Amino acid sequence: MVKKISSIVLKLILIFFLILMSIGVVFAGMSGGAILEVMKTAPEIDADIIKYEMSQNSTIVDEDGNEVDSIATNEYREIVDYDQIPEYLKHAFVAVEDERFYNHPGLDPQSILGSAVENFKAGGIVRGGSTITQQLARNTYLNNDQTYERKIREIYLALEIEQNLSKDEILGAYLNRVFMGQNSYGVQAAARTYFDKDVSDLNLAQCAALAGIVQSPSENSLYKAIKTSEVTDQRVLGEFSIEGERYSAVFNQAPFDREMYVLDKMLEHGYISKKEYDEAKAFDVAGSIVPAERRNTEIASYFNSLLQKQVVNKLMEIYNMSENQAWDRLYYGGLKITTTIDPDMQKQLEDIYADFSSYLMGDTSGWNSAPLLDLRYDDYGNIVNSEGNLLYYSKSNLLNENNDIRLRNDEAWFDESGNIVLSTNKAYLDQTKLIFRNYYSLDEENKNLRTHKSGFISFSSNEEIKLDDENNIVISKDYLEKNPDLFTYYDDETFSINKDFYDIDLNGVIQPQSSSVVIDQETGHIKAIMGGRDQSGVRLLDRASAIPRQPGSSIKPIATYTPALDNGFNLATGVDDVPLIMNKDDEAWPKNVYDYYEGLVPIRRAIERSINTIAVRTLNEVGIPTSLEYLKNFGIIKEDGNDNFVSADENNQTNDENLAALGVGAMTHGLTNLEMTAAYAALANKGEYKEPLTFSKIEDSSGKVIFDQDNVVTHQVTSEETAYQITSALQSTGEYYGNIYLNGTDFATKTGTTDDYVDFWCVGYTPYYTVGIWMGADDQSIRMNGNSIERAARMWNTVNNQILDGYDIREFERPSSIVEMEVDTMSGKLPTELSYMDTRGTVKTEIFGPKNTPTEEDDVHTLVTIDTRNNLLASNVTPSWARAQVSYLNPKSNYDPKEFNNIYPRDWEYRAPTEYSNLIYVPPLPSEIDTKDEDDKEENEEKEDDPDDPKQKENDDTNLNTNTEVNPNRENRRNQGQEQPVIPNEVNIPGHNR
Repeated sequence: MVKKISSIVLKLILIFFLILMSIGVVFAGMSGGAILEVMKTAPEIDADIIKYEMSQNSTIVDEDGNEVDSIATNEYREIVDYDQIPEYLKHAFVAVEDERFYNHPGLDPQSILGSAVENFKAGGIVRGGSTITQQLARNTYLNNDQTYERKIREIYLALEIEQNLSKDEILGAYLNRVFMGQNSYGVQAAARTYFDKDVSDLNLAQCAALAGIVQSPSENSLYKAIKTSEVTDQRVLGEFSIEGERYSAVFNQAPFDREMYVLDKMLEHGYISKKEYDEAKAFDVAGSIVPAERRNTEIASYFNSLLQKQVVNKLMEIYNMSENQAWDRLYYGGLKITTTIDPDMQKQLEDIYADFSSYLMGDTSGWNSAPLLDLRYDDYGNIVNSEGNLLYYSKSNLLNENNDIRLRNDEAWFDESGNIVLSTNKAYLDQTKLIFRNYYSLDEENKNLRTHKSGFISFSSNEEIKLDDENNIVISKDYLEKNPDLFTYYDDETFSINKDFYDIDLNGVIQPQSSSVVIDQETGHIKAIMGGRDQSGVRLLDRASAIPRQPGSSIKPIATYTPALDNGFNLATGVDDVPLIMNKDDEAWPKNVYDYYEGLVPIRRAIERSINTIAVRTLNEVGIPTSLEYLKNFGIIKEDGNDNFVSADENNQTNDENLAALGVGAMTHGLTNLEMTAAYAALANKGEYKEPLTFSKIEDSSGKVIFDQDNVVTHQVTSEETAYQITSALQSTGEYYGNIYLNGTDFATKTGTTDDYVDFWCVGYTPYYTVGIWMGADDQSIRMNGNSIERAARMWNTVNNQILDGYDIREFERPSSIVEMEVDTMSGKLPTELSYMDTRGTVKTEIFGPKNTPTEEDDVHTLVTIDTRNNLLASNVTPSWARAQVSYLNPKSNYDPKEFNNIYPRDWEYRAPTEYSNLIYVPPLPSEIDTKDEDDKEENEEKEDDPDDPKQKENDDTNLNTNTEVNPNRENRRNQGQEQPVIPNEVNIPGHNR
């Protein structure tokens, strides 16, 4: 964006630039042209935003304009009129932050030099060089990055603000925005936080104390907030609660030293008299502190939490503003946001999740173990992983009846110096943090597993806590004397650690967890979302949009098969279900959910059966670069890198640009349910991707529309015909599961299960909505039981039956350009006579689009002349009577079992032999025939041909031309001259599968 920069501005910038160059502080080496380029990228100044918009709460409305919610913030900010701010406070800020505020044009070179000298004399930072206008520019438009570019933009914007606002407007906006410590923004919020009164009621000393905070809000906060349980001998000014937890306001000397400095500056500049100065210095500001009770932030819903994040991202995109600016605009900009939520549908999801396990398992109240999980226990009832390592203590093994951590006398004792020694697995030391192990409990009513965090205690140094030579934890006697309530000592020489010293989550988190997303594919509107089960507390962990998990086979339709159908494949194309490589452990990869390899299988069946080998082989042929392009269009890979996909540019050692990640979903971080559901919604929407959003319109405080449906990011991923073919295959897949029933409405689904049974997925769509379901434990060391068909697909069925209740029956709309025809499913090409001779019925009716309708004839079935005695290729020594022409398969994979530990696919008997027969015919001698008994002679007459018999010779010649053997039995083909191949009965199945 190009801005007109006045000559005055350029002169001021030049002066400032020369000053900074002269002292060698900023901009060294930067050319004037570079500075101008940086200024051109600065955001536009909007005086109305600065003056008015930051004083109104934003609201959420439904499609009819009715207010349904307001935007809540965890920041403490209150806006007040400029006239309500005491003159003392205004003057205090000007005196200490910008003494020439009323005279400079937004930039003060003299202040920069003066602050440098003053800070040098003081031996530290007592005064900053930025003007109030520069600070306002930074707080409103920029961030706190310490870069030359940011500083240049700040200077330029300060000069622009001065041209658009009066000095009082600038100062008023600044005082309502400035950060004042303790999560408070603006002077009214600070007055409430520190003195529990309105800013208009502050006296001079209190105003000076507040003005002194800004130089370093963390160091100069008027008190330090410390958990009451951790206070020792500090001076406590009062107590207050934050989200239900008690804190103490502990005296902090630094701000009161700073207060004296502010009063000195106010006297120096004539803002106060000597009498006022003396009275203020004599006033005990610390004694007047009354820490206010913090209001509890309302528990946000999953939907509204996501809405706020998405609106902030959209504001950053529209206005090219910083994230801090965008949050400010959301909270205080008076925006009106039209939500896409369907309240009834959201309520339906919440009701399902309130009774989650019963929908999947029925009544579990009488169970002895947690439903849906495959848990392993040690001899004491603690949960361990597959290697036997501790994951969670049983609650009774960790806590006593008071919920304090209990320690036996062999786990804790006093040494001869009075220190306490801990030799227990219940805690471990991380530098100076004593971290306690987590534990689990079971709900009494339904036996659901809950995992609990036990917290930690922070020590100040290794003088207080350390490891001894035997790796025992030693807590010093001095610390114990300062904290006598840390331990409780019992007559039996056991101990307990007081829970007041650490946070312990007594409520816990129910496991397994799950998330659901419902999207209207035609608009991209998110209609309902659940980010977890039984989530309580103020901070929601949104597993639907914020937590990526391994997608398993659910990635195949978008990363492999959609690109494949656009690039030479069709649903009838046969791909070889055989291993692709032997890995370093001399194991074949990939492997499938079943314990064998099928051989040639058409794409439709490969999708239906979720065959890993075919997904990987198809992807390998399509190419990783092609797959990546599709994932960009599906919204999985973002141009700005703000995604969960790990590219080779981001990490050339461990990334997702490989066959395992894209073929079977073994990704570095995984993908979110929202990302997966939005990608499938593109398939449901005739191949067109639409940005999934929780809002359809944003209006500013004046009613101006700044975003609506016309601004939604949308692009074509694939053709309508390809999308329909994938849909058709996913219909077959959903029907194959056998546990989804939608009363006649069409549905298309795909499940995904990671090889360790940690993540279960089912993503799919109807003509109405696209729904994504994920299940798994938060702790990825815990496995699910069952599989994704039994669990995730069943939940998908439950959700869809609820949200579609009362909807008309609908079918997927078939594009008019889709053709239906017979095809050879071993090649995906037009059937030949040999295709029809395959008695397995490999010729089937399939659908095609304009770009992948077959025009060539089947080239996989081939006619081969074999030696019928051993089913090898006939050679020049094979007699004519032993020759036969047989229809065989000749897959393009050229798979050789000898390279894969003699793993033979199940269709091996139908594949063309590659070795030549060396059997020759030697007629028996007459004497040999005479010596046989009559029975043997009759048996020989039945089983052996006589080449000297003219009739037999004639029959042999006829058979040579007419005997084409179709689907011969393996034993018949290979009963002579070659060892029978062995198909293994058991194969371990890693990889990702259905």
